[in-house]
Amino acid sequence: MSFFADLHGTDARLGGKARSLARLAAAGLGTPAGFVITDELFRAIAPSLALPDRINDDALAKLDRVRADLMAAPFPSGFSQELAGRLALSALWSVRSSFASEDIAGSLGAGVYESRVAVRPDEVETAIRQVLASALSAGAVAYALAHGLQPAAAPLAVLLHPFVRGEAEGGAAYVAECPDDPIIQVRAGTLSGVAATQLRGAMRSLVQRHGAVEVEWVAQGETVVFLQMRPFAPPPAPWRGWDDLELGESRDSWKWDQAHNPLPLSPVHAGLIALVDQRCRIGIRQRVLGQYLFYAPDTRPGPAPVPVEEAPARFAALRAEVESRLAALGDEPALEGALDLLLAIEEPIFGIIQPALRLARANLQEFLRREAPSAVPALRQLLGGVASMASERRRRAAALRVAGDAEARARARDRYLALFGDETPVWDVAVPTCREAPEILNNAETSGFNVPPAKTHDQTGEQVEKQLAPEQREEWRRLLQLARQAAGLAEDDDWLYARVQAALRRALLSLGRRLNRMGALSDASAVFFLPLPLARFLAASTSAPTNLQAQAAAGRAGWEAACREPPPAREAPDTVSVKGVGTGGRALGRVALHRPGSPCPAPGQILLAATLLPSELPLLVAAALVTETGGPLDHVASQARERHLPAVVGAAGACRLFRDGDLVLVDADRGLVVRLG
Repeated sequence: MSFFADLHGTDARLGGKARSLARLAAAGLGTPAGFVITDELFRAIAPSLALPDRINDDALAKLDRVRADLMAAPFPSGFSQELAGRLALSALWSVRSSFASEDIAGSLGAGVYESRVAVRPDEVETAIRQVLASALSAGAVAYALAHGLQPAAAPLAVLLHPFVRGEAEGGAAYVAECPDDPIIQVRAGTLSGVAATQLRGAMRSLVQRHGAVEVEWVAQGETVVFLQMRPFAPPPAPWRGWDDLELGESRDSWKWDQAHNPLPLSPVHAGLIALVDQRCRIGIRQRVLGQYLFYAPDTRPGPAPVPVEEAPARFAALRAEVESRLAALGDEPALEGALDLLLAIEEPIFGIIQPALRLARANLQEFLRREAPSAVPALRQLLGGVASMASERRRRAAALRVAGDAEARARARDRYLALFGDETPVWDVAVPTCREAPEILNNAETSGFNVPPAKTHDQTGEQVEKQLAPEQREEWRRLLQLARQAAGLAEDDDWLYARVQAALRRALLSLGRRLNRMGALSDASAVFFLPLPLARFLAASTSAPTNLQAQAAAGRAGWEAACREPPPAREAPDTVSVKGVGTGGRALGRVALHRPGSPCPAPGQILLAATLLPSELPLLVAAALVTETGGPLDHVASQARERHLPAVVGAAGACRLFRDGDLVLVDADRGLVVRLG
């Protein structure tokens, strides 16, 4: 029985990833030299495997036991000795799944299975077990069944190669029908011009030999190293919103701000974006395309960021200034005064304070990468539980959920609105605030979801500190304190901005009511569907054009049409599953698609949303959360962990793939959402 194979030819024992690596090497491209642990190892340590043919609660418990048995099973005689000899070639290794379907179009399993990188030789055996066990995860088994495949089908091979550290990394794809139109994605670092040219040439050669393919790559200076190749499904036809770009502008520079603005913007808010982009330097450019908000890097000189240590004092001073100016504006502000205040806080918040907050977190992350690499995944726990407006929002929402009679509920509601009444479920000045539409708070119901609490940040911090040398600990504590302070301020500035935007909304509604009394608009809210320059003109005028109602109706119709044609998702989903970043835990349930301000899902349902704002999260109840946007340290993931809810964030394409009532498994251990049945 042979537990090892080299990367030669099309040996069926290699599995998907390793076979693709052999093909890349055969094409004369740079690849890491490695080897494969064959399927024989898996069969030797899991000889009597009986996997479920459907996913339910019993199946989840059974899979947990099977994985635990596999992690504890002894390796065959002689295996560890031969492995140790091969591992002597490198100080760090990549340990990657190379399973049966991973280069088969339609069931690639991208991200479904485990891979480990930068693994020390003494940790490789554990990593091998983890990779093999990932084939038995709930998400992986559900994925296989949904594609009509046998779970844990042979070969379950493990690819090992020396860890490749690069200055840039990403993916690339060529479509056979358009061999001169490359898709190159740089996920981290900067790709040099020479390396980009080399990458294009390699992709041109691959598409001629294999058809439409995509690859994973790492660039080391001017040299590209290829890590994987798989079939590529081309994206859909271009979205018409790209037509709003100026002549000569590349769409690759612009990204949809789906995390904060998942819906098209009202015309008046689109005008506000244009005004802010013209007047303020916040580190990014903003543009409305197809009525959706996009952003791109700003090459214009901007204000100097405040030092990390000074960010709290700077924010406190800004908050005091805002409070004073809001008081002076009154309950029905003049439109120009409200606009001036909003423009006055854009640069301080987004161009001066927020860069310092991001730097504080980046400094802590870099320290961990350098001094305690194994602790980097704990960053999310280290920055959790920070006192902020977000934690206060959760406390007041929790009090509302547990309030008993109507009188107690009214008191809890009033207390919530006193501090958070200016917030809205969508960052658009046209959307009513919680104070205007308190029925939004009716979603706050008791969850009843109960799992063991996660480790606190104190426990996690103590564990990290034990890994550090004594002389490193003072610097560690300083960086941790600054990063936690920054995490709290990052929540507080959203709250402050909401207060200023609410004042602008009141100013526009005041204008709308005046125009309604004049007979120019059918209702005050129609003012939000007028262009902002026109609204500013009308605020300074005592008359109104006769066709004003028709202009507002056209603006509303354009907004409704944009709702039916959103920008394309960043990634095309497969037919049954999407991949994102998981927070841990699992849940089975029916999908409930979330729309801002919509009722809360029934107990046991899976809440699916394009995005969720911090102000919504405490009021929502579900068995699990799935969002198309967000990352491991963003609002949804952080609050899901604190509430012990399984969540998968950054699951691009989920809202197009799943429908209300679909039965799904949320495997937040693997970051996978799979449709069942």
